[in-house]
Amino acid sequence: MRLRQIEVFYAIMTTGSLRAAAEVLHVSQPAASKVLRYAEQSLGFALFERTGGRLVPTREAQIMLPHVNTIFGTLSDLKRLTDNLRYARDGHSITIGCVPSLGLSLVPRVIQRYHAAHPGTELTVDTLHSTEIISRILNHDLDLGIVFGDYVYDGVSSHHIADVPLLLIDGESREGPVMLRQLDPVRYIGLSENDPTARLLDMAMEEAGLCAAPSVRVRTHYMAAELVRLGAGYAIVDALTVLHHPGLPKPQALTPPLHMACRVLFRADYALSHISQDILSLLRNELDVALAKLSH
Repeated sequence: MRLRQIEVFYAIMTTGSLRAAAEVLHVSQPAASKVLRYAEQSLGFALFERTGGRLVPTREAQIMLPHVNTIFGTLSDLKRLTDNLRYARDGHSITIGCVPSLGLSLVPRVIQRYHAAHPGTELTVDTLHSTEIISRILNHDLDLGIVFGDYVYDGVSSHHIADVPLLLIDGESREGPVMLRQLDPVRYIGLSENDPTARLLDMAMEEAGLCAAPSVRVRTHYMAAELVRLGAGYAIVDALTVLHHPGLPKPQALTPPLHMACRVLFRADYALSHISQDILSLLRNELDVALAKLSH
């Protein structure tokens, strides 16, 4: 099948009629019908049955559809890539992805400072989970990804920015630092098992002999902190979330202390642009300022 024939087939499958498909493709209905007829002739089997004035997909068409979806997904990726290349050609744009907890704490401050100093630069920021960030970096959709944890992927490089402490927040206040084995597993609000912080905590709790199987798990540190604020239990989250989430109980340090690495990810085959380097410098500076507040 030629690409135009695939486009007509896909449009009919998604809109449900030849008339609607022609409108989507901005062609006449007879022209769309002609392309469909040629497609069926080249394939040697029918794609649609004509029933009561309607086009009903054949079994063969239903089998083909997932493969056609893949083709259009690839075409969509290609369009995003060409857009990125076109708009970034002058070197005055950057696209950043960050995990949600950093998107609600550190990254807005970095973006505000950079934008104030470079108002002509186009800045695009998405909050995504780490696996999405890595996928989009490899797909040329992101210039930089800011994450927690350690990641080793072919084609992706990383810069270590800082080690961010993990802190206990609990409405039932206690003097810190707190040992993990002192915690009540029943009240524990856990993080998603896919979160690198959750994996670190699960191992640390197991080593401390604490059998913690939280009845509530959430995907973001910010939501865990909000549940603590509402009195649902206690959580262990990154220090940046604690610093930027109002109304939380006084955070407590853990003993032994636990930290999560904050890293910036980027494509291994590209040198960092001057914009990326400036963003990295601001990230380090803002992290130093934020972490210094913990000692006061």
